[in-house]
Amino acid sequence: MTTPSEEPPADPPSASTSSGEDGEDGEDETKTAPPREQKQALAEVTATLNEERAEVPEELTATVDTLIVTLVSVEDPATSPQDREALTDSAKELGATLAVISDNGTPGKLRKQLARIVKQMAATLKAGLKPDVPPEDRSRLFLVVERTTVVLAAIADPRTPQKPRQQLTAIVEDTNYALEQCNGKGETGAAALLVSSSVEFLAESIKPQQIPGSNRPDERQPESTGDNQLMDESQRVSGQMRRANDPKASPEDRAEAGQEMRDRSSQLEQEQDKAAARQGRPDVSLGKAAEVCTSAIFKAVSDRKLSKGLRDMTPPSWNSTGVKDFWKAIDEGTDMLDVSAQLENDEHTNAPFKVAPLISGLAEILHGSELNGRVGIKQASHCRQTAAYLEQEGVTVGSWLTSGEG
Repeated sequence: MTTPSEEPPADPPSASTSSGEDGEDGEDETKTAPPREQKQALAEVTATLNEERAEVPEELTATVDTLIVTLVSVEDPATSPQDREALTDSAKELGATLAVISDNGTPGKLRKQLARIVKQMAATLKAGLKPDVPPEDRSRLFLVVERTTVVLAAIADPRTPQKPRQQLTAIVEDTNYALEQCNGKGETGAAALLVSSSVEFLAESIKPQQIPGSNRPDERQPESTGDNQLMDESQRVSGQMRRANDPKASPEDRAEAGQEMRDRSSQLEQEQDKAAARQGRPDVSLGKAAEVCTSAIFKAVSDRKLSKGLRDMTPPSWNSTGVKDFWKAIDEGTDMLDVSAQLENDEHTNAPFKVAPLISGLAEILHGSELNGRVGIKQASHCRQTAAYLEQEGVTVGSWLTSGEG
């Protein structure tokens, strides 16, 4: 496995300053400053990384510096809330992993595995911040890294058996390496999003189970044979993804791997549908299901497509200015969602949306067969639960209930 080179981090990008930030006099922030909650999260994660920098092995200090620089860069108010949140959450998970690496009680082999992954992920995030990376590719890269960092806790857990740990490690490394090489674009970016949906689900499905007739501690095992098949297929796709983007490979080898990646991706989508069918739908309210579903789609679908598809229901002021980033939706406890967005002028705003037309509009943008691979298997189940509720009320929601569940 190729380890990314550890270059000294570049000088932090200059961030735009805002005259309206909170001060001792309690002034409100300007509408273009980063949201308060995100500023606080950035400060907390940066503080954690600075603390871990003093504890990690020397070989990782440059990696920690790289992560801190990436956090500084997304303080810029022009950064979309989605990108800022994804990078902050990723850095938080990486900080927790650094603490495991620094723990003398962590086995040496596992420490090396985790160190290698952290280096790779930091390099991938750095690649996504290149100025020539298109915004949609950057957002997809950050989303994939965010999803794969969720897997780190399962890899670091001593109860995780060796085989799934090795598989998850290989999938995460190969996916991030391929992303670093392609900057999240094209077929590789799409395949990486697909794989990240699988490993995010697999990390949650490895639950502690008591071994019958044994006094040994609980171990983490895949819940079913189907999950093993999902793991195997994810590893095949990520492996071919890496080969297809290996600059040291011949053009012929890369082309062959690219075709195999496409073929295996179709098989992986089928395994995801089976996993969705095994999981079933969540027992949550319409509002909560719609909140999870909508926020997940905002992360996984380009804002250009969202702006066009939702134009008839977004406020006129949003349409006249243009939406840079549909950020998140919050359940209002009724048939309404409070939707937050960042406009093209970097203003942060929010507005109430009725659940039924919003979900119907999203279903026109994203076909049911794409839900599992694009928004995540667990999140897709919330979309289908939302559709089921609405169909009981006579509202047809695209193809969400007719595909994607095996």
